[in-house]
Amino acid sequence: MTTDAAAPFVVHVRALGATVAIEVPDERLRLPVEQAWSACRTEAVPGAPGVRPPSLSPAAGPDEKASALQSLTQSVTREAILARSGELMMFHAAALSDQSTGATIAMVAPGGTGKTTLVRALGPGRGYVTDETVGVAADGAIAPYCKPLSVRREHPRQPKDEISPGTLGLCPPRVEPWLAGLVLLRRDRAAGERPVVEDVGVLDALVQLAPETSSLAAFDRPLHRLAELVESVGGLRRIRYHSVDDVEPVVREVLGRSR
Repeated sequence: MTTDAAAPFVVHVRALGATVAIEVPDERLRLPVEQAWSACRTEAVPGAPGVRPPSLSPAAGPDEKASALQSLTQSVTREAILARSGELMMFHAAALSDQSTGATIAMVAPGGTGKTTLVRALGPGRGYVTDETVGVAADGAIAPYCKPLSVRREHPRQPKDEISPGTLGLCPPRVEPWLAGLVLLRRDRAAGERPVVEDVGVLDALVQLAPETSSLAAFDRPLHRLAELVESVGGLRRIRYHSVDDVEPVVREVLGRSR
């Protein structure tokens, strides 16, 4: 069994337009890391920030390995956000794009509220941009983050499984994604209740969106920058829903927009 003293094995990945070097000393994690991050693989970049998964115990079982891979994903995300701070407006959101036009919908919501589930259900045939962090440039271009999907298990105290997009039938964007629409997800409707899609005023949009951003304060006049982005896509809409089917019409409408 290889230990942390072994020669480092490095996988370079592209995340939010930044390159991050994943160092994997323990050979027990090498194949899982390669598989999970296959959609993000890129060429090595000198000086790229490096991250490592936590060290495994000698008798590590499946749960400990899954926990290490989950922690690794969080580390890559942190490094990518740090690298693009002040350059991209970054939302805690999932995103899908049209594979022909690049039109992209960003679905903003706190963690654990169904973003990954939506991407898994609505993503096949579309571009998988991310299930975690959407980074938008000043011109509306989106830097993809095709990370492994963090899939919850039945028991909430168990670690998530980090699964490659390809394993779930998802493909990276074929053309550069651009922000066509911004929606706020609220899964608060009971079974049988009709979904509600409502426009959100600019001031309310700032209140709702600001907590779901990363490094917002790194911008000059951050709230003005956020307001301009919201207005550039025709405003923010809030979707109150129960099931994936409730969200599909809005996704289809946004991805049908032209630039």
